[in-house]
Amino acid sequence: MKSLIDLQACDTEMGNLQSRIAKGPMKIKELENQLVDMDSEYEAAETQLEDLRRLRREIDSDIEAINGKIDKANTKLSNIKSNKEYKAALKEIDDLTREKSKLEDKAIELMEQVDALSEQCRVKKEERERVYEEINQEKERIVQEMNAMDKAIQSLSRKRGKFCKKVSDDLLRKYDFIRERKAGLALTPVFNGVCQACHMEIPPQRYNELIRGEKLLDCPNCHRIIYWGDNEQFRKNSPKK
Repeated sequence: MKSLIDLQACDTEMGNLQSRIAKGPMKIKELENQLVDMDSEYEAAETQLEDLRRLRREIDSDIEAINGKIDKANTKLSNIKSNKEYKAALKEIDDLTREKSKLEDKAIELMEQVDALSEQCRVKKEERERVYEEINQEKERIVQEMNAMDKAIQSLSRKRGKFCKKVSDDLLRKYDFIRERKAGLALTPVFNGVCQACHMEIPPQRYNELIRGEKLLDCPNCHRIIYWGDNEQFRKNSPKK
């Protein structure tokens, strides 16, 4: 029974390590998704900034074109002889000046937006670089941890082989059969007449037989192999009460 208990302790530890290793790629994927989201956010801000700058250039070009029209209209004034044409030219200059004023207001507004968004992009870029470094370090740590756990599993696997040699083939088959069907737990201690796996009471006669330790017994409820948990020989690897 001692070898069987040692075998299960070994299998349990291996199972825990394998479960943790399996989570490694998922953790790395989550970290990579964070980078993708951060990249998308940064690129969206950069695109918006470039759109604002392009619009600002277009407005500056429009203002320059209006200045040309105003200069041309002012030049025409000196050649106008009729009062009607003079008034029309003044109105044209006034309309162009108002349009130019609106565009200049828009240009100032865009300039403020560009400055604000430029600062946001600068902050996002710095944050992105910082998080990139942190995440890459965390990914490296996870990989190293997975490698260490893999080595531990290899060591446990060798120990398992030694424990298996101490158990009869029939008992080992029974152990593996139960373990596969009982969430990896093939045997369990009994404390104070209670199975520690299913928490059901063991019939008194069977409990007495268990204490005597003359033969292998199963829990009548969960059908796992049971052993007397208060036996000093088994206490080390027995779950606490």
